[in-house]
Order: sequence, then C-alpha cells, then structure tokens
Amino acid sequence: MFPLLVAITMYLAVGSAHPALTVEDFRPAAGRPHLALAVKVERPRAPVKKDPRRLGIDTSARSAVVIDWETGARLFEKNADAPAPIASISKLMTALVVLQTKTDMRGQIQILGSDDRPGGIPYVAPGEWIAVDDLFHLSLVASANNATVALARSTGLSADDFAKKMNDMAAKIGMKSARFVEPTGLDPRNEASAADVAVLVKRALSEPAIKAAVNRESYRFVAKSGREVAVRSTDQLLGSFLSKKPYTFLGGKTGYLQEAGYCLGAAAENGDGRRVVAVALGAPTIDQRFRDVKSLIFWAFDAFAWSQ
Repeated sequence: MFPLLVAITMYLAVGSAHPALTVEDFRPAAGRPHLALAVKVERPRAPVKKDPRRLGIDTSARSAVVIDWETGARLFEKNADAPAPIASISKLMTALVVLQTKTDMRGQIQILGSDDRPGGIPYVAPGEWIAVDDLFHLSLVASANNATVALARSTGLSADDFAKKMNDMAAKIGMKSARFVEPTGLDPRNEASAADVAVLVKRALSEPAIKAAVNRESYRFVAKSGREVAVRSTDQLLGSFLSKKPYTFLGGKTGYLQEAGYCLGAAAENGDGRRVVAVALGAPTIDQRFRDVKSLIFWAFDAFAWSQ
C-alpha cells in the first residue's frame, strides 16, 4: 500500500509532467489491496430544441425516429418502439456478423442453387465462383438476396447458427426488440423497432468496411468465370443535398417487403460535426421513404442546438 500512496502523491505533485499516466498505472499487483480512485467523467450533453413549440414533421412512415449520434437522445419519434419487419435493413446485421467471424474476404465461394431467393435481381448465378468481398458489396450496395445468402454461408456457420449470431449481436449492441431468423430480410419475422434500427445503423456505420460499401453509388467486379457484374446502389440519398456542404452523408440502408413497406435507415453530419441517425419504417412508396428521412435529418439539424 505504501509504494502505491507514494506513487499517487508524486503524480499529483508533478501534474502535467506525466500526462500519459492513467488509473491503470496505479493498479496494484494481484493479491494486494488497492486504493479506489474517483474519476469524474464528463458526459456529453444531449442537444436542446431551439424552440420548444417545434413539434417535428408529418411523416408518411408508420414509425420513425431521429437520434443524436453521440448521446443516443431521441430528437423525434413516432411509434419508435413498435417492432415491425425491417426487410433488407437486416443486411446491415448480416454484414456485422460476417466481419465478426473474421471471414476471409479475399476467398472465393461458389454460388449454389439453394442460395436463390424470390425477389430482387439475381446478379450472380448458381455455379459461379465469387469473391466474398464482392458478395459483401453486392449485399450492401445492390441489396442482392442470393449474394447475401452466399455471404452468410461463407462464414462456415449453419443457417440456424448464423441467425443466432445475428440475435446475439443485436443484444450486444443494445437492440431491445430485434429478432432475426435469416440474413436477407425477406422473411417478415426479421423485426425491429425504429429505435432499434437506429442503434443498428450507428453500429454498422462505425465499421469502416460497411461505411465504405454503403457509400458506393455503384460497384463493379469480374467473377472468376470472367463475367463482369455491375450494380447500382438502392440508396437515393447518395448524391442528394445530404451529400453536399454543409452536410456529409454517412450512409444508410434501404429495405422493402410487402409486410414491411418501404424502409430506410441513414445518418448524416452537419457542418459543425454533429451527427444524427434517422429511420423510417413502413412508408407507402419508395419516394416517400427517402423524403421522410431527408426531412427528418434536415429538421433535426435545424431545430436543435448542440452545446460546444
């Protein structure tokens, strides 16, 4: 105990002479008593509405939410905690699980007939050998379903084990009502609330590989057979005013299923470096889901003030 007290006293005396020291530098060896040090952590403050009378905007989506990136504070909500099918937004969770399993992204995997799923365009055909990294981009850029199934299979996990990993990840990152049964989102039992999707979008965009992929307006590659494949993004917010100064578009993911309606989760940053995540689930048309999210993001930046 005496050497520990001496060390702390010396540190307090010299102050900035040892700026790299932390609480860990004073932690005693195992088996010896230790002195608890109180460390005050300054928590970031949630943004404050400039005018309390501003209630928000009228969205067409069945549920919606806007959260502050740094604090998680809800700046707008509409049925934000109601679970609903999230369709292809599920592919963000699939991408997280693939990255978690340390899959060899440079490896090749053969597309199987069993990978085919109804809906969407089959950009890759059974029998073709495709690099896992190309499947990763097909899933996130073009929302290709059979590519997503093959991507999940590249982990070596069974379908049930992969779904379990998705649910484990959902719990780990703080999604409270999410449930996943497969990787594509074609099954309406893949459900989450708008608030949960906001958590997923933020976590996914914190992964450089996912952020880079969802910010591609197009993607092109050559299969092992020599066939060239070119796809375009399903996200119409790329190239919108959110991609122009003073804003920076951070990325997003679309989804559609008859049971889900048109869905979108996306994030953006304003000129002061403040970030928000906006989600719209169950919009009646493609255009309205993009209009809802653009309006929510613009309104949040305009209606709220962040402390410096």
